[in-house]
Amino acid sequence: MKIVKTAVGVVLAAAGLLAGSATASAGALYTVTTWHDVKIRTCSSTSCPQVGVLLAGQSRKVACWVYGETITDAGITNDVWLRVGTQDGGTQWASAVYFVGDQYGGVPADEQCRN
Repeated sequence: MKIVKTAVGVVLAAAGLLAGSATASAGALYTVTTWHDVKIRTCSSTSCPQVGVLLAGQSRKVACWVYGETITDAGITNDVWLRVGTQDGGTQWASAVYFVGDQYGGVPADEQCRN
């Protein structure tokens, strides 16, 4: 009986560890920093309403990115937008053109938003 309880305990502990690691990677946040003021919008397009601004030098935690409208500014062209927040059940987006780093603004290439 003791062996069975120990085996069940090990299996449950292992399952907990695996679930914890999956949650950690799925919920990873990356710090991104703007090099220029950037408008925050309700979708990944300049045709969507502006709901805020991030000023040059500000940092924000983000989890993922999407492809959206292509933006060109200061000789940089990119169609990647970062999900920089949520408000009233909706998402908020900013063009990665205005963030320090690579085309994904410092978010890993494999962290494309699922929704």
